Amino acid sequence: MSEFVTAMIEARRVLSDATMNTLPTLKKRREELLERITTVNQQHADAVSASSDADSAYWIAYRDDPDSDATSTAADERSAASDAEDAADTAVTDLKRDIEQLRSDIEAEEAWIAGELGRISGGDVVRGARGEEVRVSQTYWGEAEAVYPGGPTITSGLAEHLRESISDAVADRIAWLSAASGSKAEKWMAAHPDFASAVGFVDPQRAVYLFENLEDQSTLDADGAWATGPLASLFAVAPAAIGNLNGIPATVKNQFNRETLKDLLAGDLSVEQRKQLAALQNLLDSAGEKGQPDTSLLSLFLETDDSSPRASVGFGDVDTASQITTLTHGIETDMGNLGEWSDSAISMKSALDKELADQGVTGSTAMVLFMEWDSGGTGNVWNIERPDSGAERIAQLLGGFQTTNPSAQRNLELHSLGTTAGTQMIIDNPGLVDNVWLYGSAGVTEQTAADLENLIRRNLVTVNATHASDDFIAPIGRWPVSEHPVDPRTILGVQEFSADGGFVSGYGSGDGEYGERTEGHNSQASTEWYYLIDGFESSPTGDPVPVMDDESVGYVDPRSQSFKQTVMDLATALDLEDGRMR
Repeated sequence: MSEFVTAMIEARRVLSDATMNTLPTLKKRREELLERITTVNQQHADAVSASSDADSAYWIAYRDDPDSDATSTAADERSAASDAEDAADTAVTDLKRDIEQLRSDIEAEEAWIAGELGRISGGDVVRGARGEEVRVSQTYWGEAEAVYPGGPTITSGLAEHLRESISDAVADRIAWLSAASGSKAEKWMAAHPDFASAVGFVDPQRAVYLFENLEDQSTLDADGAWATGPLASLFAVAPAAIGNLNGIPATVKNQFNRETLKDLLAGDLSVEQRKQLAALQNLLDSAGEKGQPDTSLLSLFLETDDSSPRASVGFGDVDTASQITTLTHGIETDMGNLGEWSDSAISMKSALDKELADQGVTGSTAMVLFMEWDSGGTGNVWNIERPDSGAERIAQLLGGFQTTNPSAQRNLELHSLGTTAGTQMIIDNPGLVDNVWLYGSAGVTEQTAADLENLIRRNLVTVNATHASDDFIAPIGRWPVSEHPVDPRTILGVQEFSADGGFVSGYGSGDGEYGERTEGHNSQASTEWYYLIDGFESSPTGDPVPVMDDESVGYVDPRSQSFKQTVMDLATALDLEDGRMR
């Protein structure tokens, strides 16, 4: 409380200085300008009218007698009236200049106040009655007056304000890059390597308007390559500026992002960066082989902190699919794990499409692998910062799907700390997700749990959760020290399903099929020693000796019960009228 009071006193000092010194001067200038507007406008109108009248009088006199004294007098009066009109025009120009100067000075003062206030902090940690830190999801930036009498009052939260500011700034920069000379654009992009990662935060509707405006000025050649116009320029020097926009067609994103991948692979990379990007290139090159679905590169950028590659990859046509399911990971996972995660996404789509065909359910599907977020490692598994950042990026990606394919059902499959990020996104964006499956959750915040229960009760989302008995790692993320301690299975309305091995009705042949138990916290098949212990047996001396498997089963492993049950649930969800599970 003391810190908060100190911060408020400092804020009051800043506002008091502005109120006592600068703002009264600006207010006086504004009042003087208001008076000048009325006077100058009237004088200008009078001068234009007088000049017109004098000109008419001169020509009337001139037609009667060009050499008469009356004509000479009329000529002098016309000249004087013309001078008066010029003076009135100058007064208008001066007034416009002074108005612009006032506007500029006001903006400068606002920027100064905002800068001074922005440096003030203290007492901004919110705590509950028992001293526990409380995460507040709705901290308001402020209220704006209604735009018309009786209209709604507009409020915007801090996060929303920041998101809008980033969106506007990035969109403006893309427009600038599209018109800048090639050398200027290349120089700017080289000096701002983080720009590509910010492009995804452009509001999807803003992205649509921006892209369509650029598209109208550009042309394609016979091979489908951008030949002229701003899109051709961006494709050549800054393809990431278009490829990472959410809200534009996946075919366009894929085209530009593949060019970004090509540029990155041609540049200076660390051994690990090159290995990860080469694996991504191989994945894209193998599209259509061995039954692999069409593959789109939906985003690609280098992480701001450590320059690790980040990407989202779509399997199937996300622009036309009836159902889009996005899969994401937990901690200690990055593009180095692309192979196993893409295998899971492809296997899930393949199994789902087969079930839909066998059941005669119409509608196409797409699976999206989301690897855009930095999930960190064990050192930050109890914190909310990284899941919050992941939630923002998931929201932008799914907001893009909502824009390009609004009738599609949107689902999430989330593992470990990804459940923390995904559920946070759901409660921050009600209606953006229809169904979600949680595997081995690292927990959700208390506020998220309460909000999620409310969304489920209102039938705005269906939540399914599972936890394998052999998974001893997921509960660590929910320890009391965690900022997200709630097991989502305890939330009223969440539907729990098994990962401990069992019969999955209807799967496979139609009669059903047995699914194996998940043997740890791993998402896919694993050879980590701590997942391979399959019970114990006694040695000749009577000591317990672990029995080891060659390979353990993971949550989204095609062999597992949880994988097969999810496939059946997805097939059922697609066949429902409102798109949500019962």
